[in-house]
Amino acid sequence: MRKRHFDRISAAVIALAVLALTPCIAFGQAIYGKDTPIDRAAKSWLEEKAKLPTFDPPKTPDGHPDMQGYWGGIGSGDDIEAHPYVDLTTPPQESFLSDPPDGKIPYQPWALAERNKYRAGLNRGWPGETGENLHVDPQLFCFTNVPRASYRGGFQIVQTPCYFVFLLDWGHFYRVIPTDGRPHSVASNVKMAMGESVGHWEGNTLVVDVTNLDGKLWLDSSGNFYSNTAHIVERWTMVSPSQIDYAVTIEDPRVYTRPWTINVAMNRARNADEIWEHACHEGEHDTKHTQEIGYKPWWGVVPPK
Repeated sequence: MRKRHFDRISAAVIALAVLALTPCIAFGQAIYGKDTPIDRAAKSWLEEKAKLPTFDPPKTPDGHPDMQGYWGGIGSGDDIEAHPYVDLTTPPQESFLSDPPDGKIPYQPWALAERNKYRAGLNRGWPGETGENLHVDPQLFCFTNVPRASYRGGFQIVQTPCYFVFLLDWGHFYRVIPTDGRPHSVASNVKMAMGESVGHWEGNTLVVDVTNLDGKLWLDSSGNFYSNTAHIVERWTMVSPSQIDYAVTIEDPRVYTRPWTINVAMNRARNADEIWEHACHEGEHDTKHTQEIGYKPWWGVVPPK
């Protein structure tokens, strides 16, 4: 009985930690009631985008679209597939996926079983959970990846003639993306959480090619993942003074049956002169605490040969 009571207290502590660290709306963590309307994502954005007039964005001195300023992602992002209300941090939401049309990640059978196993072991209230403490979202330990770094919170864009820079509110992370035509230069056996990003302009669209990902982080907090052979292409297009069309295609033939695409809007922050810090740091103690109540570290997947 005492152990069960401790487990409940510990689970509550973990829930509070997740509440502090999971994705946010408008740069702050929201609390959602069961009557919260469904959060808009790909379906609503595609409908809205189709009605927008043609937009000629302002240009920087070097002639490229000027996207500088403060922007924010959308929704909670706890599950990038469509889902109903789960808990006070996870409102109902449309799928982030525009392709496939059903909004489902096209996992290979083994990978879908693996994702479902992770979700069943979250022990935070998702349908179908077993009650086992298997894994928590690896982002809890203060790391992030691409593309989650883009849609999970707020960021500032800074541009120079040769670089496109993202300064993220979460965890002091940043991305410095060369846009001067250089190729990838990191050896293929070097893997990193955010990979190597190289950009180029196609008209008014910034295209970012991302390789060298280590595959040790999830796409959300409910177990969706890719492996260390994933290849990602992001497309950033300013379609109105206050909206960027963000489309990202993920390809990983060891995990998925075909490439798939997220397509959502990034919205300009209102009355923002700065990004408020969302502090998270390496070396914090959540790793120890989660292991004490039975959660195991997640080090990525090893696809079958």
